[in-house]
Amino acid sequence: MICAGGTNFPDKPMLEGGAKTWTDRIFTLAPEAAAWTEAGTLPRPYAYGSSASIEEGLLCIGGCDKEGHRKDVYLVSAAAGAVTVTPFPPLPIALAYTAAAVLDGKVYLTGGCERPGEQDCTNRMFMLDARQPDRGWQELAPLPGRGRFLHQMAAADGVLYVLGGIGLKEQDGRQARELLTEAWRFTPEHGWSRLPEMPYAIAAAPTPAPVSRTGVIYLLGGDDGSGKKYTPQTNPGFNNQSLCLDTASMTWHDGGSIAAPRAVLPCCAWQGGFAAINGELKPGRRSHEVWGITLS
Repeated sequence: MICAGGTNFPDKPMLEGGAKTWTDRIFTLAPEAAAWTEAGTLPRPYAYGSSASIEEGLLCIGGCDKEGHRKDVYLVSAAAGAVTVTPFPPLPIALAYTAAAVLDGKVYLTGGCERPGEQDCTNRMFMLDARQPDRGWQELAPLPGRGRFLHQMAAADGVLYVLGGIGLKEQDGRQARELLTEAWRFTPEHGWSRLPEMPYAIAAAPTPAPVSRTGVIYLLGGDDGSGKKYTPQTNPGFNNQSLCLDTASMTWHDGGSIAAPRAVLPCCAWQGGFAAINGELKPGRRSHEVWGITLS
């Protein structure tokens, strides 16, 4: 497993005036290892990009640093204890807070924000064939629904899913967040189609979302908007429930409570299950924990 980049508040918490710090550090965890190994650095500190697991390693896509949003793409690969970082074709535009998933060896990227400060969000989609990276990113038909960021994606049985997230709307002369319940599916052959509405909104849950062997997509924790009624000081943390989409019946159901509710974090396949890495415990509070996920 490879973990690269990110942000935290190393000196003091955000609510006490702590400054956000970007990191370029790369860590690896070998199967059966008792601890992570610090294995190298990215070309520069950055975070809030998408990650995609391909055969060659971890693809780090876009994101931002303290100067602004970026279109850089890097492949981080690990072999025999050594980490190599290789530039990959950049995105056509700078994007952060996107989501990505891999389908049939192709990396699909959706949504995100082009500028800092949540001034915009897009419904554009890009695709990179990881087997032919020299062809670069191709823009495909945009998502017919709202532009969004911090949404969830998954790939199951030849289909891509884009679920929930955050949109922006005009409110009192500025852009304001709006949690989304839209759900969409995409196939290269037939394009986009609308799915039944989510029973409640979810954003920033672990993504790509884990999928069971029976084709159930799990949205684990994330932000359901319930924290709005609290102040930053009293916020108890993120949604501790799981919401599931059964892709066979295209129905939503409750998946029960989870032990470690987090938001804004990646997920990857690991040792026959999945792993959710770090993320936010509550706004401004980072977690150093890694949790294994076993699905029935």
